[in-house]
Amino acid sequence: MGYVVKVDDRGRIKLPKKLAEASSVIIIDVGTFFIGIPVPKDPLVTTSGVIKTDLSVKDLKELAEKEAEKDALERYRRRQ
Repeated sequence: MGYVVKVDDRGRIKLPKKLAEASSVIIIDVGTFFIGIPVPKDPLVTTSGVIKTDLSVKDLKELAEKEAEKDALERYRRRQ
């Protein structure tokens, strides 16, 4: 789902309630727009047991960031 929000004179935006409930938001800059991904207040509790893996949290984070950037760029290129 997409949202349209206002940017104030200091460059701030007010997040929609669903996103504002997160403790933080990952922002991915993809040129003329950005993608915001909400991070739960306690991501480990929220996601524990979802995936069984031998990778460390650091490795999983790096992999996820690379995949998210790749996906965002692919989507951007498709729109041009």
